[in-house]
Amino acid sequence: MGIDQRKQVRTPTQLMVQYSDQHLFYTEFVDDLSLGGMCIVASKPIEPGTKLIISTSTQPPIKIEGIVAWSKKSMKHKFKYKIGVQFVKLSQDQKSQITDIITSIYWGTNTIR
Repeated sequence: MGIDQRKQVRTPTQLMVQYSDQHLFYTEFVDDLSLGGMCIVASKPIEPGTKLIISTSTQPPIKIEGIVAWSKKSMKHKFKYKIGVQFVKLSQDQKSQITDIITSIYWGTNTIR
């Protein structure tokens, strides 16, 4: 899914996440977040179509399944890549938790840890 096909507005953030491509584990930061997905600033690119299991650093953590939609060299972060991840089958609880994170960013209540 390209940037022009997004159904949700992405919210800039600095949320830390841990994720696995079922071979390796990574800890990186999220550049932006929405109910549809996130953009991760990563140390290495990941092939589009790769399934990821993502866990947020929030309390309580949110465990989310996603699929890499795109991966490209970051223009803003030298020696980094941006990985666009589309969420897969979010539960109502996961949607509510992500909405809470986005709301806390907008209102500056800083529930992100």
